[in-house]
Amino acid sequence: MGKLLENKVFISTRPAGQSVELENLLAEEAATLISMPTIEIKALPLGEYAWLQLKNLDSFNWIVFTSPNGLKFFFARLFELQNNYVLPEHLKIAVVGKKTASMLECYGTSAAFINLGNTAEDFVADFFHRVNLGERILFPIGTLARSVIEDKISKKAECTRILFYETVLPDVINEGALNLIIHNEYDLIILSSPSGCTNLLQLLEGKADTSNLRLVCIGQTTAAEVVHNGLEPLITAATANSQGIFTAIVNYFQKNNIKKL
Repeated sequence: MGKLLENKVFISTRPAGQSVELENLLAEEAATLISMPTIEIKALPLGEYAWLQLKNLDSFNWIVFTSPNGLKFFFARLFELQNNYVLPEHLKIAVVGKKTASMLECYGTSAAFINLGNTAEDFVADFFHRVNLGERILFPIGTLARSVIEDKISKKAECTRILFYETVLPDVINEGALNLIIHNEYDLIILSSPSGCTNLLQLLEGKADTSNLRLVCIGQTTAAEVVHNGLEPLITAATANSQGIFTAIVNYFQKNNIKKL
């Protein structure tokens, strides 16, 4: 008897290098994962104001990392500034999700607050009560980051937003994978962000009927963007990581197989 996902073809639009774990999980089930990044994360140059905030980190009470990207680019700039990753002792770190929290170990520190949800709404509902009136909070983020957390926290604390990276359409696209989508020779497309969805639809404009795309979304925020574009995701992973995506895909095909029996 063959494996559940045998000979199935999945296309991942996640940034380059972020699909290895998922590829291995799917390979164990005899499935193929093809990487076709529709977003690229690039560091932004920091202006005078941004560098000043980095030089005066001791004036902040909290630093909030909403994604691994914000964390990575923040510490890269901090190292440029002081040749180490050391933060002021009193500066507390808050993060969204286990994955972002685990990355802090690479920089010799840990989070004082970890929200296990996958959205800004999940995070701010809990974090708001941990912030004291008048505290200063630093947000190292990207150009496409939403302001949900800052909008609420700013009612009781001073929020400083610094753009450390941008999300762009890659200069080079995997044309082979794109053609598989155009000719409907795939099983599922994996989306990891709203911008990944936007760029995918841009790449397919005039080339394919996007109304029939079979999409897997990592989390509700990405799913909401898919719906906003008039589409409906087949699968929305409850946990925003490779294992969560894999589990959601397996569950989907198990249910479909049961229905066919």
